[in-house]
Amino acid sequence: MLAMAACSRPAETQGPDGGTSTSQDGSGQGGTGGTDPSGGPRRGPNGEVYGGTYRMAIGAEPAVMDPQLDTTLQVYRLARNLFNTLVRYRGTTLELEPELLAEMPTVSADGRTYSFRLREGVKFHNGVELTTKDVKYTIERMLNPATMAKNTWVFHDIVGADEMLEGKATELAGLKVTGPYTFEITLKEPFGPFLSNLATAPASILPADYAAEKGEAFAREPVGTGPFKLKEWRPNELIVLERNPDYFEEGYPFLDAIEYRVIADESTRWLEFEMGNLDSNDIPTVEWENATQSGRWKIWETTTLNTYYLVLNHRFYPDKRLREAVSLAIDRQKIIDTIHNGTGIPAAGLTSPGIVGALTDAPGFPYDPERARQIIRENGFEGLTITAWQRGGDKVTDTNLAIQQMLAEVGLNYVVEIYDSATYAAARSRGEIPANQGNWYADYPDPDNFLWTFFHSSSSTAMSVGVNDPEVDAILERARIDTDVQRRSRDYQELERRLLYEEYAMIPLWHLKSYFVSQPYVHGFQLNPVFVYDYKTVWKDVQ
Repeated sequence: MLAMAACSRPAETQGPDGGTSTSQDGSGQGGTGGTDPSGGPRRGPNGEVYGGTYRMAIGAEPAVMDPQLDTTLQVYRLARNLFNTLVRYRGTTLELEPELLAEMPTVSADGRTYSFRLREGVKFHNGVELTTKDVKYTIERMLNPATMAKNTWVFHDIVGADEMLEGKATELAGLKVTGPYTFEITLKEPFGPFLSNLATAPASILPADYAAEKGEAFAREPVGTGPFKLKEWRPNELIVLERNPDYFEEGYPFLDAIEYRVIADESTRWLEFEMGNLDSNDIPTVEWENATQSGRWKIWETTTLNTYYLVLNHRFYPDKRLREAVSLAIDRQKIIDTIHNGTGIPAAGLTSPGIVGALTDAPGFPYDPERARQIIRENGFEGLTITAWQRGGDKVTDTNLAIQQMLAEVGLNYVVEIYDSATYAAARSRGEIPANQGNWYADYPDPDNFLWTFFHSSSSTAMSVGVNDPEVDAILERARIDTDVQRRSRDYQELERRLLYEEYAMIPLWHLKSYFVSQPYVHGFQLNPVFVYDYKTVWKDVQ
């Protein structure tokens, strides 16, 4: 699933939570940084060093830190450190294991009812113990229309979810609390990936009383059970998380704090890293050779489940011939080679390779600018302007600039407008973004996470795609509850082939491997294919 390049690839050992970790990622006992009796730094059993502040930079601050109200990878990563979920992925794998649960749930013979038991003694950052009251509040808050949650799909399969979303009920019929630490969830129909839903950041468990008291303010004053808690948020400048001394997994985390500096300019972020003022950073295109060949830093690589795409919202651009022409005009391989340093492959579908049911036998999308020009001439599209929104940053991205140039060569104007995260998210949820170049990293490894999200009418508008087709809805609804894996995969593949190769409902671009660079003294990352890793296992060597 992943590889860590440069510097080291240590042997595997068992961490204290039962998960597989490396000798860099392993367990630890005790508390914060300091010295041991010998006068050296406090260390874990595998040599991990306690203490220190991990320093990184982000291009724009998040709009919120509430994972129910946002769908961005940045917020999901923050959530992974502030909150916990009922289950999680084990280490670097896609195998599920308990997190806030004492054990994996049992499932009824018909596949619809799940019985859960929480860990006892887990505390939120405000000292309140986790109970089933918090689980019930979290799920019902997500389904309450007043919350305006962006991720209702996480719990949509539970009995009574529709009634709550429609404002016809205030409690969830399919959620039964059977004790302070036990509860049951009943689904409308069997749904194989349901437990994977519970491992996603939007399923993070929130503190019932505190979140209800804070109301909208919770989004910027979050409290969770995670390994870190929010210490400071200076708007458009700095976010600081500090170690949770009461974290329920003994010995974690190793770091005392994490700092996120807001630095909009990519070149400035890189310079700060080069100067040693940041512990890790993304690799700018122009710095790829320097970063990977100089030997000065550690390169972290992982194969993630992602798809980069271009959306032309059907509400603004309803003609599939225009969307076809745009697809034909984009030289995917050239952009991969020149901007992404050859670290990806052209997409042949929307569902990421590596997921059962992905469209693996499709021909791919050709680069044919002559054919694109012909379609544009024949349909009177010459000079048409496509307005694409970009989330954050102080300048247009290299990818958007490349697409702009390629579309200009076939007679189309591609205009990029930059918006802050809050404005962008609000407009997208209303279906008001005309076009955007974006990416989707799998929340859980199933075609449903890609195809339902972008093409089911209950979600497509909120993603500013604009598909509203009852036949598509029916196929997606049938496939997500089908227990026949082969038939389910076939249905997904046939639907995806139709939507992408006949309707050009979206324009898949490429799938990328994920890389970042760190200082050589950074250790302990467990890079998972879903790409929402936490900093619980990360540590910094003595400097």
